[in-house]
Amino acid sequence: MPNVIHRAATTADLPAVIDLFMTAVAQMYERLHIELPLPPRAGVALMWAHILDTGIFYVAEADHEIVAICHAIVRDRLWFLSGFWTRADLVGGGVGGPLLRRVWQAGERAGANTFFVWSSPDQTAMASYLKSGMVPGCHLFTFAGAATTLPAPPRDYTVEPATLAVVCDLDVVIRATRREVDHRFWLAQPHSTARQVLYRGRPIGYFYTTGDAIGPAGWSAPEHAAALLTLAYQGAMDTAGTISMRVPGSNHDAIRFAFAHGLRFNGGYAHLFTSAPFGRLAQYLPSGPSLF
Repeated sequence: MPNVIHRAATTADLPAVIDLFMTAVAQMYERLHIELPLPPRAGVALMWAHILDTGIFYVAEADHEIVAICHAIVRDRLWFLSGFWTRADLVGGGVGGPLLRRVWQAGERAGANTFFVWSSPDQTAMASYLKSGMVPGCHLFTFAGAATTLPAPPRDYTVEPATLAVVCDLDVVIRATRREVDHRFWLAQPHSTARQVLYRGRPIGYFYTTGDAIGPAGWSAPEHAAALLTLAYQGAMDTAGTISMRVPGSNHDAIRFAFAHGLRFNGGYAHLFTSAPFGRLAQYLPSGPSLF
């Protein structure tokens, strides 16, 4: 094994760490015969700059080259592993594990007591998460397509532009954290639309759409699922003509709604591993693997 040092990442490291990530994802897709497009580099750069500013971001360096990356965000008492990748020829060679432990320990020092990750199907990565104490929570499914039919706009529900206070208050219930810093980030994106949904004047949920993608989105009680999904689907259809969303396997309402209204099941390659249950994931659609 080469002589490896761990250090905090800097803004100047972002091009190199994104190069490593894009290469590692492409190699994993080829190895596992996954037919998905690579994440858009510009989107990765935007998200990872936010994580660098607001999270824990370390790299492993050997011979002045970055060979592994590991970063996480801590929001209240939740630690989310938002990226963990090692150069292919060093996977399983004792490079990534110590880096993951360092980022985990930094989360503990920051007050986290629940640890979770959006895991790829890579067996080495999943073994690392299991050894760390994160166990399977549920699959993470992807649905996409154009809605063939939608219910009529639900009675007594209204939609208005999202406000920071409302979405943060809802997330205390739905996601067990206000994560104000992330909502500020999403609300500032020029190509996203953020809406809060009210039932008889009372906020019961929210959704973001970016192009055809819905997420994050959540609702405060199961009885509001169909109404919020109808409104979110309509928002995505009006913008892009199609819909895409990621759904935790425990969110049965969203899965049934997707099939009932013509979306295609596009795969269940990802997994949620967690050290303990948190929030109400049966009432939630995540934004994706960087911020969840």
